[in-house]
Amino acid sequence: MVILTASELRGFEPHARGAPEFERVAVTPEQIAAHHLPTAPPKATDRRSFTGTATTQAEALPPDILAGIVRAAIEAHRDPEVHRRVLTREDVERVAIRRRLSGLEQV
Repeated sequence: MVILTASELRGFEPHARGAPEFERVAVTPEQIAAHHLPTAPPKATDRRSFTGTATTQAEALPPDILAGIVRAAIEAHRDPEVHRRVLTREDVERVAIRRRLSGLEQV
């Protein structure tokens, strides 16, 4: 998995349809409290922008909980009708590609 920083993602901005928006969806203060996640003071060597007094690793969340949080965040921002149309188009294209490839095998 590749994780990009906000500054790295902003490099894609000239190619996007507007400025990217960032939303913290995991390891929020509410989740830290609800799941009793461990915290630690920020390291003196950490040069990332940080305004808090404690840090918590995303890995502290159980994988199934983290996956559920991420899935819910994605689904909250996607249009189910657009998703359905994309899946339908993929099916049509998959069938067309298989037909073309099966024709090559007979040559």
